[in-house]
Order: sequence, then structure tokens, then C-alpha cells
Amino acid sequence: MNVKIANKLYELRKQSGISQEELADKIGVSRQAVSKWERAEASPDTDNLILLAKIYNVSLDDIISEEDITEAQKEEKVEAVDLDDDDDDDDKMQKDDCCTREVHRKSVIVVSSVTGALYLLATVAFLLIGFLTHVWHPTWVLFLAPIVIGSLISAIQHKNANRFNYPVFMVVLFMIFGTLFNIWHPLWVLFVTIPAYYAIINCFKVKK
Repeated sequence: MNVKIANKLYELRKQSGISQEELADKIGVSRQAVSKWERAEASPDTDNLILLAKIYNVSLDDIISEEDITEAQKEEKVEAVDLDDDDDDDDKMQKDDCCTREVHRKSVIVVSSVTGALYLLATVAFLLIGFLTHVWHPTWVLFLAPIVIGSLISAIQHKNANRFNYPVFMVVLFMIFGTLFNIWHPLWVLFVTIPAYYAIINCFKVKK
């Protein structure tokens, strides 16, 4: 495409106050195609030129005429790698969102994998202890361990103490110490610490 026409397409779009992505959606092409038109790397076909004229509210001759533009506009066109700063910001935001989603996806995979492996180990340990010692009742607490450990990993990864399953952790402690030392009555105080735990961590979040 003629560079002057490419410059004119760029200027018309800027005057219309729309981004390359918005223009691409209106025409039904990719954003990269619009970018190539404005960098003189490709030419829009006749149908697209007609659509551009309608969007910019100009005649087709106004677009394809090769009238000179100002030197400042030429320099801006040559020096810009991506001529729309707003598009740069949009691209950066999209890349950041993609990175965030990828990190979250990997985090979920790690926690799920660890939790699954812990459940398998808990099942094996439960069966071994049960068959070898015939102690089935207290050992069911093993199945709570993956929940506690998985939530702890998630809390560390996201740096969010709310993700730690503190209530289940208290149940595990209550069962272990109650079974081993037969001190069920005073141990109920462990459950009183649950609201205190969330009150404290939420207080720290508010202060931050």
C-alpha cells in the first residue's frame, strides 16, 4: 500500500477516536490486519475500503487520494512501532491478564496434584494401620490431612491466610490430642480460636 494512504488511514482512525481493535471488530478483520494497513504492509480490499469510508464518514476518494500530510505526521508514522498508544496499553493489559491466568492455572494444578497424592497416601496408611493394628476409628483423621496441607500450600502461594482451612486443622488437632491423651473436655477450647483466627488475619488485611 502507498505510505500516504496508510498514514491517512491512521489519521482518520485517530480522529474518530477508536482503537485498532474496535475498528477491526466493526469491519470483521483481525487487529493485526488493521495494523498492517496503517504501516503500509498490506492493503484493504475494495469492500473494506468502502466500510472504512462509512465508519470515518468520508468519501472513498478522500481515503485513496494521495494528498500530502504534514511532516510531523510523517515522522510520527515512521518512528512509531505501534501507532496507537491505547492499543499498546490494551496489549499490555491482555498480556498481564494472560500471565495471571497462567499463574493461577499452574497454582491450581500444583495444589490439586499434591492433594491427590496426599489422599492416596492417606488411604494407604489408613488401610495398613487398620489391618495391622485393627485401630480403625481414630485413623480416619488421616483423610483430613490432605485438606489441611492443600489449603496451606494454596495460602502460601497466594499469600492469603484466608485460604488456609483453619477449622479443619482444629478438628485434626482435637481428634489427635483427644485420642492420644484422652483430654476431650478441655480441648473444645481449640474451636474458640477459629473466629479469633479470622478476626486477626482480617484485621491485618484492613491495616495493609
